[in-house]
Amino acid sequence: MGVGHPEYASTMYLLGKVLSQQGKDAEALIEESIRILEESGLGESPTCIQRMRYLSTELIKSNRLAEAENWQRKILHNLELSKGWDSLDTTNAAELLTMTLQTMGMLKESEELLERCLEVRKRILSEEHFQITYQVFEFFTTSSALLAINTYWEVAVTLVHLARLTMLNFISDEDSDLARSKLVRARLLVNDSIRIAEGILYDSRKDLNKLNNGRTTDRDKIAATSALLQALEVAGLLESGMKNMLTPGEQDLYPVEQALNKCVSLYKEPHTRKFVSKTLKNEYIRCLRRLTGIVQSNFAVSEALTLQGLLAEAQQILEELGHESN
Repeated sequence: MGVGHPEYASTMYLLGKVLSQQGKDAEALIEESIRILEESGLGESPTCIQRMRYLSTELIKSNRLAEAENWQRKILHNLELSKGWDSLDTTNAAELLTMTLQTMGMLKESEELLERCLEVRKRILSEEHFQITYQVFEFFTTSSALLAINTYWEVAVTLVHLARLTMLNFISDEDSDLARSKLVRARLLVNDSIRIAEGILYDSRKDLNKLNNGRTTDRDKIAATSALLQALEVAGLLESGMKNMLTPGEQDLYPVEQALNKCVSLYKEPHTRKFVSKTLKNEYIRCLRRLTGIVQSNFAVSEALTLQGLLAEAQQILEELGHESN
């Protein structure tokens, strides 16, 4: 076969993975396996893309973010050439890059790229016989339900990431009027994310009821629950930020009360409790603690009986989940 054969490259890659799992430096082996594939004309193949993705993940674990960014840009470039932008593989690669850019503080580029991903996902939904009208998603056919439901919760995740980025941009903005507009936009984004995730989880959404008649798998619902938890946490942070910009007369307890209530309800309702008490337990505890902390630190709880009751319920849930861990 020779050292330039793709099979030789596969052996190098597998050896690199073993070394990595043992905590040893394996990047050089994996990079060499990728080089061999590229020189064999397989640089845009799924196998090569998968190896690049694995390498970028390992580099992130080692906090070598600049190197990981370069590989993620290369992945995105290759997918743009082979599949174009109207592909979920391309948008997934782009969203992975946005997370690295966000970690590196490159918020503007990350936000712009994520905006593009969102537009692509909306177009894909439309192609699968979905229509986006006034932020409400109407279901027209049943044949594509299982295929398109993944795109739904992925849109919810994209929206909440975009809301988080908008919020981070607000923090660094010294123009109060612009900062307020960014917070309002972030609130709209996170509310859309919450609506989509809840549409997958609950039968109460008339336009999505067909997706909840036994067609939505537990995997889909777990993904939707995870997206909802992220959205609720960002919603609480947004309201905390809004409070600092508003006069006492403009402040409104309802949005943060609603976020906490939704979080508590995920545990109280049997069909979602199994997810938040097991598979997503750590995510749920983090979200609930964050929301209760925001309420206690930023709002006059003594003036709101409903919030007092929600905080008591939240504390009881945290205690129950703590006992289950023991």
